[in-house]
Amino acid sequence: MATHVASKAGYIDAYKSMREGSLYFITAFLLVSIGATAVLFSLFFIRPPGLGAAWAFPVVVAILMIIGGVIGLIGLWGKFVPGVRRLAELNPEFGTSSTLIYIGLFWGIVLMMIGALLLLVLVGVFIMIVAAVLMIVGYAGLIMLMFKLHDVEKSGLYLAAGILFIISIFVSIASFIAWILLYVALGESIRKAEAMLPTTPSPVVLA
Repeated sequence: MATHVASKAGYIDAYKSMREGSLYFITAFLLVSIGATAVLFSLFFIRPPGLGAAWAFPVVVAILMIIGGVIGLIGLWGKFVPGVRRLAELNPEFGTSSTLIYIGLFWGIVLMMIGALLLLVLVGVFIMIVAAVLMIVGYAGLIMLMFKLHDVEKSGLYLAAGILFIISIFVSIASFIAWILLYVALGESIRKAEAMLPTTPSPVVLA
């Protein structure tokens, strides 16, 4: 009984950490997406008039992407990865997902930030391409994690998030929706796990 309670408590801690990390990622995704969309528009549609505007535009884009990257790293390194590693300790079947998420997402975000800093020179573009490849590796780990969580928790939200993470490789907005679904699903898993914990009986007060 004590082992079962400890296991449930461990899952609750892991899910709470992952849920906080998901919220960071939702915020980071918004900022990075704005920056990435601005880059695409600048390459294909927008031609800012004047040298000042031409320099100011990529600087603003780089700042947005760097801020988004910092928020993502905080959520990943401080919350999400520790949560997934905790899951791997409780269930070794989560181990591969934990490794891929750390290698792909963490280093992908780091390189994305470096690429954003060097956006004004050609090498920045190549660094961001490498970052994109690593992010795909990280998302492969996320997809595996979603399907495993679906097996464990029997929640369709995890399955939907996993499918959306697959689609997000080709359509980036699907990732944003997937992180939101993951945030909601983890909240449900936390509530379900907490409901299964034994309640501590109230002490009897003798008159």
